[in-house]
Order: sequence, then structure tokens, then C-alpha cells
Amino acid sequence: MLPILRRNLRDSRRALGWWALGLVGYVALITAVWPVVRDNPALKTLHETYPDAFKAFVSFGGEFDFSTAAGYLAAELFSLVVPLLLLIAAIGAGARVIAGEEEAHTLDLLLANPVSRTRLALEKLLVVVLELVVLVAVLWLALVICSSVFDLAVSAAHLLAAVASAGLIALVFGALATAVGAATGRRVIAIAVCAALALASYLVNALAPLVPAIDRIRWLSPWYHYASSDALRQGLDAGHAAVLVAVFVAAACLVPVAFARRDLA
Repeated sequence: MLPILRRNLRDSRRALGWWALGLVGYVALITAVWPVVRDNPALKTLHETYPDAFKAFVSFGGEFDFSTAAGYLAAELFSLVVPLLLLIAAIGAGARVIAGEEEAHTLDLLLANPVSRTRLALEKLLVVVLELVVLVAVLWLALVICSSVFDLAVSAAHLLAAVASAGLIALVFGALATAVGAATGRRVIAIAVCAALALASYLVNALAPLVPAIDRIRWLSPWYHYASSDALRQGLDAGHAAVLVAVFVAAACLVPVAFARRDLA
């Protein structure tokens, strides 16, 4: 019933496999270091020597806490690295599914079949969503297994909340990349625009604790709603998650609208 979806998932399975392998390897590396940090008091207090500006850019003005497993994972994985990797994967996938195929001159052949542009656009967007779901699932399983092996006392539910929150912000920019690619037909433009938006919104949220004028518009940044949810300790924050879902839905609605009346020739 979804041939476009099936074909795209089949075509991207190798790249998706490499992404999954890379995430698993990085999680294994970081979690394997936890016993060393846990048993070394000097490493536990190392974060106290970090400059405030550095904390603002990496932990959004919050405090690093290496004295607990949740604080360690938050600092080493979820403050920046995990959402950044998922963002790269999502933006790349979003730029590829429509704009990439148009640049390869295969999209017009696909539309020569009895399929509407709306259906094609939505199935392409669903490819991005499912690829991210796979990566989030792999990341969660790797964290659960590695946490058990290396004795990180963080529940599977809180780990799921943390990776789901990172997946939501990646979905927002993945949908935006799909919409920009559908509107322009240029993969480079889709990647550049969404990378710039992701960086700008990150800087707004990171600089807000240091610049009062920016703090007033901090809530506009998707990173604010991601960082404000202390998922590893308190679970997923329904309010902030709902905002990210709403932004994703709005961006998703732009995809078929942007693609509907373009001249692919």
C-alpha cells in the first residue's frame, strides 16, 4: 500500500545501518568510561572548573553533574552529541527524499505513475520519520544494554524519555528540511537553511542565560523545549514535548503544500 515508502527505506538501509552502528559504538564508548569517572573523585568535580561561557554553550547554562550516572549521561551524551547526531541524520534524510531524487532526475519518472503529489510528499516525509524512529530505537536499546553492563543506574523509562526528546527535536528539523527541499528542489539549499536554523536556535538558547535581551525570546527555540525537559531524571515533560510535536506537525503540513504546484521540469 506504500510502495514509495518501501522503496526509499530499501534504498537507504545501508546508510541507516552505518548510522545505527556509529551510534551504538559511541554509546558503548561513553558508558564504558563511567566506572572510571564514578571511582575518581577528581573527575566528579572537574565540571566545577569549567567557565560559565563553556557551560552555557554545552549545557545551556546548567550545571554538569558527574556524581550521578544520569548527570554523566546528560553531560556526555544528551546535552549536545546525541541531538546533534540525530539532527544531522534527520536533515540529511529530509533533504534527500524529495530534493535529492529531483536532482537525480528520477522524481518526474516517479510522478508519471498514478500517484498524487500529496501522497508522494507524505510518503517521503514518512521515510524521514521512520528512519529516525529506527535510530532512536537502536540508541535506546544500546543505552539500556550498556547501562546494565557498566552499572549506570538509570531506568529504561528515563532513557527512553531522553532519546525520545532528542528524536523530537530532530524530527522538527527533518520535516523542515523536507519542506525546503520540496519547495526548492535543491538538496544543498535544504541542508544549508535547516543547518542555519538549527545553529541559530541553538545559540539563542545557549546565550539566553548570559544575555537578558535574548532570554525573552528563548521560548521560540526548539532547543529550549528540548533542554528544559530533564528527561533522564524526571522523565519526558509533556508540555515541552507537545510544543515540539506541534512544530513538527506544522512543518509536515508545509511539505505537500510546497510540493503541490512546482514545475519539476
